[in-house]
Amino acid sequence: MKKIFVVPAIIGLLASCGKMEDPVFKAIENVKVNEVGMSKSAVTLDIRYLNPNNFNGRLKQAEGDAWMDNTYLGHFIVDSSVSIPANSEFLVPVKLAVDMKKMLKHSIAAFFNENVFLKITGKARAGKSGFYRNFPLNYQGKQNLREIFK
Repeated sequence: MKKIFVVPAIIGLLASCGKMEDPVFKAIENVKVNEVGMSKSAVTLDIRYLNPNNFNGRLKQAEGDAWMDNTYLGHFIVDSSVSIPANSEFLVPVKLAVDMKKMLKHSIAAFFNENVFLKITGKARAGKSGFYRNFPLNYQGKQNLREIFK
């Protein structure tokens, strides 16, 4: 008898989800250097995304690596759950461990340029109502450093 109710509920849930579109990267905001070290520095920042879907969800975790002008910056994590509102922008708080040796050695010229090339790769786990899946994180594009560090 329970199967009679469970199967239609699962089918209805899957049908209501439809095709889920990936969030759209909008901007990097609120960059703060928390700890400065000779080999590593801790940086926090917010990444603004747009959820183009008609339903809300939740980001459970994310991690990956970041590059600036093809120089490895370091590893990042998102260790807190983030609410993702439907058809709205949302902020993802990121902790980035910057490899200072590589950063200083190869990217001093980047700070004299207004625009830099950023690359982010990684993975995220997001979903809704107990149904979560892994998503790849891939972003490449030019960013204005003056805007980022406002």
